[in-house]
Amino acid sequence: MGKIRVIRGQARAYQYDGAVQLIQDDRRFNHGFKIRRFLVSWNLPADSGASSRDLIAVLATHEDAFQPTPSIQVAWEWQDRRQVAWASTNHVGDSIVENSFELIDPTHIVVRDLYFACSVQTSSGTNYFNYYVELEEVDLTDNQAVLAIVQEEAQDVN
Repeated sequence: MGKIRVIRGQARAYQYDGAVQLIQDDRRFNHGFKIRRFLVSWNLPADSGASSRDLIAVLATHEDAFQPTPSIQVAWEWQDRRQVAWASTNHVGDSIVENSFELIDPTHIVVRDLYFACSVQTSSGTNYFNYYVELEEVDLTDNQAVLAIVQEEAQDVN
C-alpha cells in the first residue's frame, strides 16, 4: 500500500467559480494517485435558510469534462472517461445529513491533473460546500504510465 494523501476544502458551486484544480501536473509520469474516497457536504448542515440541499459533485481529469452541453449545472457523464468519481449528498431537514452516494472508478490512476466541481438545484454565490478526497500514491512502470495518460485523454484502454 502506498502513502495516503488527503485533499479537503471548500468550494462554491460550479456556476459561480468553475472547477477547482486539486492536483496539477508535476511531470512525474511514473507517479500517480488512486482515488480511495470522495465525499461532499454542505458547510452549514443545520442552516434552515438553505433552500435545495441536493448536492452533486464530480472529479475529472480535464476541466471541460463537467458540462457536455451549455449549462450551469455539472453533469454526471459516466461514458466520459475523463470523469473518474461521483458523489452526492442530501440534507433532510435542518439537522439530518445523508451522504447518499459515492462512486469511484477503481481502475483509474491520476497521473496529471485532477479537478473538482459541484452543483446544487439552488444556491447563492455565497454558499460553500465541503469536499474530501482521499488518495493513495502509486508508483507506475513506463507501460502503466502510458496507459494511464491515454485513459486521462478519454480513450478506452480497459
